[in-house]
Amino acid sequence: MRLLEAIRRRWWLGVVLIAFFLFLVGGRVATFYTDILWFDSVGFSQVFWTLLGTKIGLGAVAGTFLAALLAVNMLLARRLAPPYRIPSLQEESVERYRELLEPFTARLLLGLALLIGLFAGLSMAAEWPTYLLWANAVDFGIDDPHFGVDLSYFVFRLPFYTLINSWLFTSLLMTTALAALVHYVFGGIRPQSAGVKVTPQASAHLSILLAALVAVRGWGYYLDQFLLSYSPRGQVTGLSYTDVNAQLVAYRLLVVIAAVTVLLFLANLRVRGWLLPSAGVGVLVIAAVVLSGIYPAIIQRLRVDPQELSQERQYIERNLEMTRYAFGLRIDEDVTFESFPANSSLEPSQVEASRTTLESIRLWDPATLQNTYQQLQELRPYYDFRDVDVDRYVLDGETQQVMISVREISEDDLPATAQTWQNQRLVYTHGYGLVASTVSTKRRDGQPQFLVQDMPPIGVPELAIENPRVYFGENPPTYSIVSTGEQELDYPVQEGDPALYEYTGQDGVAVGSPMRRLAFALRFAEPNIVLSNLIERDSRILFQRNIRRRVEAVAPFLKIDHDPYPVAVDGRIKWVLDAYTTTDMVPYSQRVDLAQTTQAEQRVLVLGQSQDGTVEVREELRNVPGLSGTANYIRNSVKAVVDAYDGTVTLYVMDDEDPLLRVWRDLFPASFTDASEAGEEMIRHFRYPEDMFRVQSAMFNTYHIAEADQFYTKEDAWTVPFDAAFAQNNPNEQDRIRPMRPYYLLMRLPGEEREEFALIQPFTPVRRNNLIGWLAGRSDPENYGQLKAYLMPPNRTVFGPQQIQARIDQDDRISEQITLWNQSGARVIYGNLLVIPVEDSLLYAQPLFLRAQQSDIPELRRTVLVFGDQVVMEDTLAEALARLFGEAAPPVEDPDATPGEPDDGVPQDGVDPRVAELIREALERFADAERALTDGDLGEYQEQTRQAEQLLRDAQELVDGPLPTPEPEGDATPAPEPTLDDAEQASL
Repeated sequence: MRLLEAIRRRWWLGVVLIAFFLFLVGGRVATFYTDILWFDSVGFSQVFWTLLGTKIGLGAVAGTFLAALLAVNMLLARRLAPPYRIPSLQEESVERYRELLEPFTARLLLGLALLIGLFAGLSMAAEWPTYLLWANAVDFGIDDPHFGVDLSYFVFRLPFYTLINSWLFTSLLMTTALAALVHYVFGGIRPQSAGVKVTPQASAHLSILLAALVAVRGWGYYLDQFLLSYSPRGQVTGLSYTDVNAQLVAYRLLVVIAAVTVLLFLANLRVRGWLLPSAGVGVLVIAAVVLSGIYPAIIQRLRVDPQELSQERQYIERNLEMTRYAFGLRIDEDVTFESFPANSSLEPSQVEASRTTLESIRLWDPATLQNTYQQLQELRPYYDFRDVDVDRYVLDGETQQVMISVREISEDDLPATAQTWQNQRLVYTHGYGLVASTVSTKRRDGQPQFLVQDMPPIGVPELAIENPRVYFGENPPTYSIVSTGEQELDYPVQEGDPALYEYTGQDGVAVGSPMRRLAFALRFAEPNIVLSNLIERDSRILFQRNIRRRVEAVAPFLKIDHDPYPVAVDGRIKWVLDAYTTTDMVPYSQRVDLAQTTQAEQRVLVLGQSQDGTVEVREELRNVPGLSGTANYIRNSVKAVVDAYDGTVTLYVMDDEDPLLRVWRDLFPASFTDASEAGEEMIRHFRYPEDMFRVQSAMFNTYHIAEADQFYTKEDAWTVPFDAAFAQNNPNEQDRIRPMRPYYLLMRLPGEEREEFALIQPFTPVRRNNLIGWLAGRSDPENYGQLKAYLMPPNRTVFGPQQIQARIDQDDRISEQITLWNQSGARVIYGNLLVIPVEDSLLYAQPLFLRAQQSDIPELRRTVLVFGDQVVMEDTLAEALARLFGEAAPPVEDPDATPGEPDDGVPQDGVDPRVAELIREALERFADAERALTDGDLGEYQEQTRQAEQLLRDAQELVDGPLPTPEPEGDATPAPEPTLDDAEQASL
């Protein structure tokens, strides 16, 4: 009764303790609990529980073993201490410490052991991938070229063995040091004593520990033999001549010496004295220095360096074979080579046969187009386009290349007064629809020709979306709560209240109960989740909505490509993410830094204010991280598809022969789906993975060389050329050098019968700028994953991208045009310079964009084509092709045609829709002119009026036919062709 009374009087103390506990661990407990709910809701609970069990098991075993090892040996050292001793003068300070610790010795030692064991367990738990790969290893079916064992030993088993060896050595070293310290504190070791300095009991104890320590190091020397398969000593990764003939012999001798030293320590249990064990350790240390360090250096200097190629030839051949296998670059298996004539002329029949390739020349640069989409199609400040991707669709019965992007929600861009919790989490929950445009045409005003636009989306039927809502994307809200007392904003309406919506998808975790509301409030540090009356019994919370992190959560053993891309398929928007299996443990294979190789930059336009107070637009480069870590093996084994509406993740297996994926698939069979079940429509949108292609291209610089002798001399080494257009757009010196990024093209590869979607990477020789070759990664289903390399003629120069950029800049007409533009207060943006194979010739294409100083909407103003010795610049791609090829040029689609309507020149209702569009634009120009006149800007008034009149004349031509051109009177000389159109002259 007294206890109950005390509890009643001090109830507040219990509340304080509970609050303190929640403060310390509540967030972690809530995150763990809500993770369980989330994995169960998305159908990947097996992954969660398997990995959790593995982590707990590894941590428990490692922590318990080390804690027990430390506790037993420290307590044993305390027990073996001599019961009586006379401390010397020097030992008095140690004696005082001993007396102070004596009452708490056991508890102190146990506590120390448990603490160290806890940290050891946590560190070992992070090694779950190494353990699972070892425990579930499968064979590669390929033997190592030196030791003759299957590659699975190196990839799956050796990493775990080296982990255990390193962990055991560290544990025993720590145990020996702590045991020796306890012996010292309690008198088993007395270095200041005039008599026996180490008691027999302490000597025996430490001898056993040191024997175990040396035995583990001897095992390490044995494992080091196999680790020589990654030796960087020679010209290439892998065993070299010195490694085989010196280093390998040294490790084997060190194993023998270590074994003898272990026996000497064990002999010390019976034959008292440290002379022989100390001698054994000394011999081992000296042998390690001489045999493992000095001797191999002598062999390298005297036997290898004077005739390196002859000594290393067979090891270079091994490296070539294994690296090509590991990166999917085996000659005639993964990569086929063809000669490319690079002619400078095309017959009319060849031009006609390449019509689709020429019509599909991509003028719109994704980075530039992203800013255009943001200005023209965001429509409201709370929408955003994070990226623009390139894909292909069948439109009007023909495959066409398309630029495509998704309109995502950006609740952080709401007006400051609207950034309330209710708005950001309950109302502004999702993006809406996608935007698509052609790759090679523009509107009259220099803006893209949209295939799909606006809200609700309108456009071509092939890109029609039944449910355009985007809850999962590249930059979604952290979380949203749906099915609440507040309806979600669906999309804005021009007049009246916005359209509202209620989520009906399958994703989401029920959050109606008090316990779950508290858990999510702790997870997101948001008390409103508990306090809000708008959350109802059927409410659900959507989180883990970033598609890349979502896939990483359900498949943490895969690396994810930096560039997801959206696909309009089955009436829905779905995201496709390329996922990779990697390892750095394939013997003889060259290692590569994935982060450095796959890092990308995103160019964004930022509004700012200049010193004089005027608004200006500046460019910023933002790094986009690619893959992480190092690797000497990579496979695009999985395509992850995420539904933009309900977040469903499907992992489609693309390479069922990959041994790494076979391990994970055996562990998590319910997580993977055969690629054949993706459906033909989705499979047609799978494309060659960009990050893997960049890694392969980096390796292909030298690994295209077939023979070891040529590989050694690097006479035919290639490099990825610098992006000359990027340097032009970024005058800051530190930003001017960037490798040319690979790009997707819809084209007919030389020797092929039809067009296909391919990823292209040009190459130049090292320290030269001429084009030496190019690599194509094929994406269409029947050829998916194949690589084709095309080699330029070895006996003449073929201009590379940097040289073509220089020719463009030096062309009188182009340089004059750019100079005049830049002097007018605008800025020229160089688009991507593309190298486009056409039959057996090369065509170079570069768009030029113009952006006004106070505008962030670039306009596509000119198309530059270079073919042979011809450099042409015209307003449109159609005009530029006509200048090059005359009547044989393909009739590129009229840029003023309305998407989805027939462009046969015959109006369907008696009125050409282009006339109405021109009249509408003219009226807008007249309105702009009136505003300029009101502001007192006479120059702008005249310019807008002139443009409006020109639009009306264009409309009259469509109705009555081309207007007659006045003949020059008398002997008047016709005026020369201007380099600028009338509008540009007026603006200057």
